[in-house]
Amino acid sequence: MAEPQVGYYVHHHGAGHATRALAIARQLDCPVTLIGSNLPPLPASVGRLDLPGDTAPGMRVERFDTLHYAPLAVDGLRERMGLLGDWMRATWPCLLVVDVSVEVALLARLFGVPTLYLRQHGRRDDPAHRQAYATATALLAPFPPAMESPDTPAEVLVKTRYAGWVSRYAGSAAVEPLAGRVLVINGRGGSAFSHAGLAELARACPQRSLYVAGALQGKPTQVPDNLTYLGTLDDPADEMRRAEVVIGSAGDSLVAEAASLGCRYIAIAEERPFDEQLQQARRLEQLGVAIGLEAWPEASRWPSLLARAEGLDPRTWQAWADAQATARCAAIIENVMAETFRSPCGPR
Repeated sequence: MAEPQVGYYVHHHGAGHATRALAIARQLDCPVTLIGSNLPPLPASVGRLDLPGDTAPGMRVERFDTLHYAPLAVDGLRERMGLLGDWMRATWPCLLVVDVSVEVALLARLFGVPTLYLRQHGRRDDPAHRQAYATATALLAPFPPAMESPDTPAEVLVKTRYAGWVSRYAGSAAVEPLAGRVLVINGRGGSAFSHAGLAELARACPQRSLYVAGALQGKPTQVPDNLTYLGTLDDPADEMRRAEVVIGSAGDSLVAEAASLGCRYIAIAEERPFDEQLQQARRLEQLGVAIGLEAWPEASRWPSLLARAEGLDPRTWQAWADAQATARCAAIIENVMAETFRSPCGPR
């Protein structure tokens, strides 16, 4: 039998899925191909399969219990599923890591290809998720066991392998932050932050210097003197280290990066399907590692929220944010490969 290969399907909403996938791919000893739309530049050691978009003007999306997204007569969707099927046929034996798509996971199963499905926070008890989880060979949790929901069914828990928070900044050295410096990060998939809200925050906390990284819709009408826009940053690590408090979403990637850098973090839940960020924000608050908010707060709350955040001990992250999470993800993938094909990965 030929050496088994890994296909890694990358969801195209936001940048977090691709960032995580690339970090894991660099650690794998098996041949690996990233599969998706809008993939970033990849090193020569990582293959790529670029897929077309899956939308079309005027398309109608029907809702099904067992499918999340299956519109009719969308050329890009038909083409991307065909390309993925061609890859699985040509590359067999292979394992498909799915981050994330119920439909891709089910397609792989219909092709007889084993899947390792990445879990996300939120209520995933709908029939579509249950089917994707049930048909997967194993489930990979890119978060620590402490972040697990108490409502997760036993049949999901028994298939789950925990890696911890996966971050491109894992193992980074701590830096003393600058007093009074606050960083707001609006990720590529973000939508919760507005120019008006940021201006209100700056005015409510005039003794602090507020910096904003990431693109926002529209243009600011008034910019207080203590508010600075940095634009989009490909690598915000230095800004995150310098800030006494970092404000961002409760999305997986940003939380993982805040954890690995030891940030005093305020996690604001953005609206997402299945309440994934809402659940994560609440759990972070319960653990005491960050301030978790269910929505952007009223301006009058900001002084006390920032004071609370400044009182956080960054060392509390260390119980769950270790430098080995990315390598652990790669090891989980390779172990599932070995268990499935009885053929361990070897150095390339």
